[in-house]
Amino acid sequence: MASALLSPRLLKPEKPSPAAGVVVAVASVAAATGLIYPLKQVTPVVSLGVLYVLAVVVVSTFWGLGLGIATSVLSAAAFNFFHLPPGGRFDLADERDWVALLVFVLVAVSTGLVAELARARSREAEQRRREADLASEMAQLLLGAADLEGAMRLASSRLAAAVGVPSATISLCELEAEEGSLRFGLRSSGKPIGTLMLPDALSSSERARISDRVVPSLESVLAAALHRAELQAEVVETTALRRSDELKTAVLRSVSHDLRTPLAAILMAATALDPERPTSENVADVREQVLDAATRLGRLIEKLLDLSVLQAGRAEPRLVWYSIDEVLQEAVEQVGDESTVFKLSVEPGMPLLHGDPGQLERAFANVLENAARYACEKPVSVRARTVYDRIRVLIVDQGPGIPRSEQERIFLPFYRAPGAAAQHPGSGLGLAITKGFLELNGGRISVESQAGRGTSFVVEFPLRDSAQADPGQPDGVQPDRLASEPQPLSG
Repeated sequence: MASALLSPRLLKPEKPSPAAGVVVAVASVAAATGLIYPLKQVTPVVSLGVLYVLAVVVVSTFWGLGLGIATSVLSAAAFNFFHLPPGGRFDLADERDWVALLVFVLVAVSTGLVAELARARSREAEQRRREADLASEMAQLLLGAADLEGAMRLASSRLAAAVGVPSATISLCELEAEEGSLRFGLRSSGKPIGTLMLPDALSSSERARISDRVVPSLESVLAAALHRAELQAEVVETTALRRSDELKTAVLRSVSHDLRTPLAAILMAATALDPERPTSENVADVREQVLDAATRLGRLIEKLLDLSVLQAGRAEPRLVWYSIDEVLQEAVEQVGDESTVFKLSVEPGMPLLHGDPGQLERAFANVLENAARYACEKPVSVRARTVYDRIRVLIVDQGPGIPRSEQERIFLPFYRAPGAAAQHPGSGLGLAITKGFLELNGGRISVESQAGRGTSFVVEFPLRDSAQADPGQPDGVQPDRLASEPQPLSG
């Protein structure tokens, strides 16, 4: 029975209300006193005093030593007054009365001490459980988060709640103790790794407990989190280096061939030129070959520079108001392919867009160059329309089309569809540069194609609020709208 009464499930770390203890003490003594009346008809009354022991044990166990001793005195007084002769008055003349009182007090003291010890152990066990839960939660927060700084803020609030203080701060820096704050240095392998700051309202025992139990577990978890972050950084750096090496390899493989071809053409043209007796026909032919090869070489170098700027994140657009009609016409002129006819059609009254026309001209020129390369000398259609809240540009060729499995990959740098390199020479950079410049200027590009039925590139730009004025014009003045009639253009 005693072990059941002192079970941790029944004996809580904190004592119940003293008022409730007084009520239980009086009620239990009264119950024992009333129970003795029927029992003393069959048993000597002196032996029935043991009934008060249960009341003393219960009160001492749950309400402590002080109330237990008071219950023992009350029990002895009730037993003496109601049941011991002469009855009806307090008289401790008989030595048996003193023995009963002494027994009650000894029971109260022993039970109270055992209960206090059990309660202290229960508090200690509960505190250690909370500390273990705190250490486990800190490990989950700090070791499982991608953002260590954010996880530390959340861990600080959880630690404050577990310790019982209004706030706590975990920092990777060595902070100095401020007025009203308590500082705990965090170290790993003798090196400082951070600081724990708590309010300076803790007792000496609480400070010792935090220093001996909470801080060491926090140091271990934080050191593991920092080591994990270092390993992740190394993995990211290694992955970036590997991708950089792969990109460099792809650049060398692609560019070495593309650079060698126009250079070889220039060298052959120069070799074919007779330095002693050059003719006008021979000079004109060589001049044409050199210009063609140099133009191809210049375009390739320009694309490499554009790609390097895009991948370095330095291609900042110079935002101005521009006409999509003018950008498309400039792009057609840049392509300059005499074998391809570009049918340009722009809807009348197209609104101006805000972006970098220079970047967009190069973007559209790359798309048109790609369409002309695969158009098999058939016309390429370029149509610009306003569709709801967007401007849509549709570039359609009548080439062999692109397989569905390749449509997402054609925008990767240096990617060429299988078999395309032999039939249609190119660097594989144009569409990647187009995608980069369009996204920088708020646009997007997609492809729609079926094998044997040509390819359509769809470029879209979101329209700004029609009530928004041009920043470069006076307040209240709207950008002019340009009208353009459909017209065929040849490169």
